Amino acid sequence: PLSLVQPIAGSGMVVLALFSHLYLEEELRALEWLGVFIAAAGAVGIGSVAAPVSHDGDGAQLVLSLSAALLLLVLVGALAALELLARAVQLRERGGALCELSMRSRSLHELATGIQGGLLFGLSAAASRAALLLSAQLAFPPLIPLGVVCSVLLTAAGFFLQARGLKDGRAVVVCTYAAISNIASGVLIGVVALSEALPQTGAELGAWWLSLGAIVAGVSLLVRRGAAAGAVVPKHMQ
Repeated sequence: PLSLVQPIAGSGMVVLALFSHLYLEEELRALEWLGVFIAAAGAVGIGSVAAPVSHDGDGAQLVLSLSAALLLLVLVGALAALELLARAVQLRERGGALCELSMRSRSLHELATGIQGGLLFGLSAAASRAALLLSAQLAFPPLIPLGVVCSVLLTAAGFFLQARGLKDGRAVVVCTYAAISNIASGVLIGVVALSEALPQTGAELGAWWLSLGAIVAGVSLLVRRGAAAGAVVPKHMQ
């Protein structure tokens, strides 16, 4: 299910942090280690309480529903608004903005491009999932390669917009915004558009939301690796 895969995939920054520590000899601060453990625990938790996967194909029936169409319009509108924000920031800087606004402008640009990339990554995964469900429901296999093509195009667009943010912004900040928006869009699309089930009991549903929040919180803590002014220099560069 998209609502399970996207949150776990979004916690990939944990792997990146561990890789940089073990192989690149970069030192992690206490809060960064806390973020690693919280996000990892959230990924384990959300997997352990996830609702069983249904194989009856009923989820595909809601792909073309009114709620799915409205959600698509909202996401497209969000992408357009973020694009206007990113372009407005760029024009403002080119027009000679005041120095004290430069940091704010960079932060807004990081926010816009990061969320744009994450939304497109979420839509990319949704395109593949929806194509698989519809092809099974309609017994029309050509929908699968069509979904793959749409997924590839959306992923490429996501990387392009994210790279635009990486050009002028802090890499970890942009990637963190992308990871969080990827998680949020994946869960939203999976539950609303693809009718994926959430845990049924109150305790399991509470644990699911707690685990999702842990992933987001853990990934957010890792942003300090790029935002901290006094970053620790790797040992091999000292």
